[in-house]
Amino acid sequence: MKEALSSFDVTAVVKEFQRYVDWNLDKVYQPTREHLILALKSRGEGKEFINFFVGKWLFRSTKTKEMPQQPTDFAMMLRKRVSNARLTGVRQQGFERIIVLTLEKDGKYELVLELFAEGNVVLVKDGIIIQPLISRTWKHRVVRARREFAFPPPIPDPSEMDQGAIMEMMKASDADIVRTLATRMNLGGRYSEEACARLGIDPHREAADVSADESSAILDMIKTLMKEAKESEKGIIVKKGGVVEDVVPISMRTYDGGETSEFPSFSEAIEEYISMKPATKKEKVAEESKDSGKLKRKIAQQEAAVTSLQNESKDAQAMGDALYAIYGEVSAIIAAAKRNVDASGDVGDIPGVVSFDRKSSILDVKIADATFRLDIKGSVESSAQRYYEDAKKAKRKLEGLLVVLVETRKEIEQQKKMMMKASDAEKTKHKPTKRFWFERYRWFISSEDAVVLGGKDAKSNDMLVKKHLDDGDRYAHADMHGAPSIVVKMKDGVGEETLREACEFAVATSKAWNAKIGSAAGYWVLPEQVSKTPQSGEYLAKGAFVIRGKRNYTNKIDIRLAIGEIVYENERKIMCGPISAVRAKCTRLVILRPGRIEKNRFAKVLADRFGVPIEEIQSILPPGDLDILESSGIDIQELTSRRANGES
Repeated sequence: MKEALSSFDVTAVVKEFQRYVDWNLDKVYQPTREHLILALKSRGEGKEFINFFVGKWLFRSTKTKEMPQQPTDFAMMLRKRVSNARLTGVRQQGFERIIVLTLEKDGKYELVLELFAEGNVVLVKDGIIIQPLISRTWKHRVVRARREFAFPPPIPDPSEMDQGAIMEMMKASDADIVRTLATRMNLGGRYSEEACARLGIDPHREAADVSADESSAILDMIKTLMKEAKESEKGIIVKKGGVVEDVVPISMRTYDGGETSEFPSFSEAIEEYISMKPATKKEKVAEESKDSGKLKRKIAQQEAAVTSLQNESKDAQAMGDALYAIYGEVSAIIAAAKRNVDASGDVGDIPGVVSFDRKSSILDVKIADATFRLDIKGSVESSAQRYYEDAKKAKRKLEGLLVVLVETRKEIEQQKKMMMKASDAEKTKHKPTKRFWFERYRWFISSEDAVVLGGKDAKSNDMLVKKHLDDGDRYAHADMHGAPSIVVKMKDGVGEETLREACEFAVATSKAWNAKIGSAAGYWVLPEQVSKTPQSGEYLAKGAFVIRGKRNYTNKIDIRLAIGEIVYENERKIMCGPISAVRAKCTRLVILRPGRIEKNRFAKVLADRFGVPIEEIQSILPPGDLDILESSGIDIQELTSRRANGES
């Protein structure tokens, strides 16, 4: 799922923004720290908005939600400097994920919107930074107020490259084609795969093996994609299983046959994609924090209202009591006021009278330091009763508010617990170990230090043999249908022990594991015995191969695997493989066989014991549920005790 715009996407957005050249920047809003909105106006076109989600998204819209009444300090700074400035240019910096808006008002300003890394917004005038949204320091770049502004070190711009430059880049890469294009040319994975798909080139071939003609074709295709992005007048949302997966400005061959929706502009597609995209963990935490702030403000208002109602009830009760304490004086004032009103229509000159409302017949009288409301059509008792009723009303409101206040406090406590739980989970989250090239397949390091690879499915079986079965290597397989292809990368010192382990690995990672049979046979052959060409009239399914000639069998292989902690190229890794290979390299290990312990529950426990993400354990475990035969140096009593009690 796409989480931010790529360089190709920025190219398409910049093209759409050209309509704003010669418009004026009306106002700047910042609803949240990560969301900046530039309101632009034009006499003929009205008002439109540029939305920038820092480090992620950029699009234009004709409508926007209600803006906060109090602008942030950063928004105020931008308003002060560039409100009413004329937008004279919009450009993409090279092929970077950087957009530069040129503004003119008492000089020339550049508003730099950065989408790479965590993103940033930087206001620059005459090459000097006025203010960045976020101050940062890198080895080759400092982004701070009053410092000279510099763009990050440039990456290759395909529009300026020639065949020699891309060929040199490919030869210098130790990755495959798709990763080389994605990282070294800033294309991103989706567009790198698209270029390869349109050319019919295997994206997982080693980049260093690409020919001069292929390099030239790849560069031409990238330039074609750039041209399509610049000329695009649409946006496309791609869904996978009903969930949004991508948003792109051009038709993609890699999405042929998929679920797509087309929009009149790329910006409209981006805006819709964002509204449909499930929130990430980070976004959920931010939203929870925002909700927490709302609850705190709500409870503060409720607590203030409680205090106000308590005082209101107390004061009203005290005023009613006070009237009875000065009963005679009050009674005389009411009688005098009634006589005067009956005689002349006016209350007249009575000591202590502050005001009189003829319509309601209410008289405000100041006695000592208190001002009383008296009803001249009533009595002292009726005036006191009005105060007592006010006190009762305040108490009833207070009772209802206290119930709501208790509920709000419960909400806050519940949210605190959830945030603490999320925080604890984040603290205990294990960091992944270094990932090696062979981890796209099943793998183990043999007791003789050979790298042994296994397919995970039909597609990876095909890729494994085509890409990694070289002259001098060995191919192993279980003697049954539904087993993975195994490739042994041979080198000096590797012999029969490794080949036997490869056969064990082929059997244990086959369908035999879920079938829970006791043992099976495996074999190994030379690379030249492995063919994708079937006999005349026969058909080979994807991932299947024909073996011709003698097979070197290992019979009655027990279906067992072990998992343990190794050190490979000075890096800690968790390895699952044949018992002899794991024992040769591990002091902490667990020996497994097919069984009844649910593999994901086992993975969770083992991930905690080894201090790695659960995904690392899940990716290397055998294909089904398991039992524990032996554990050395690892406490997994909670699993073995459940097994002893008959739990699955």
